[in-house]
Amino acid sequence: MQKRGKGHRAKARQASKLAEIRAALIAAGCDTAAKQASVLAVGRSTAWIVLNSDKRTGPSADVIKRILASPTLPTVVRQKVEEYVRDKAGGLYGHNERQAEAFRDHFCALTQRTTQS
Repeated sequence: MQKRGKGHRAKARQASKLAEIRAALIAAGCDTAAKQASVLAVGRSTAWIVLNSDKRTGPSADVIKRILASPTLPTVVRQKVEEYVRDKAGGLYGHNERQAEAFRDHFCALTQRTTQS
């Protein structure tokens, strides 16, 4: 029973971080799904799923890479996405060590940058 509570808190933490990313987008003037998708460099349905409904695992590494590669991504949004990557790579969202390691492998440079600071 205790494990379930811990997992629930981890998923709530993940949902909260995704909500922070959405709030940062709105604060940057991206107040529609179309604007958010354009800035994130993903399709509109993908943007909506990432920011509003996918509470299982969050965005995949490939989607996050596309977002971070977007030349129009506002700085504050980039910072929130990078925080999300570090948190997920650190296992803060309830993923097991194997899943966290697989995710970390996609973002070696980003995750190493924070451990060296």
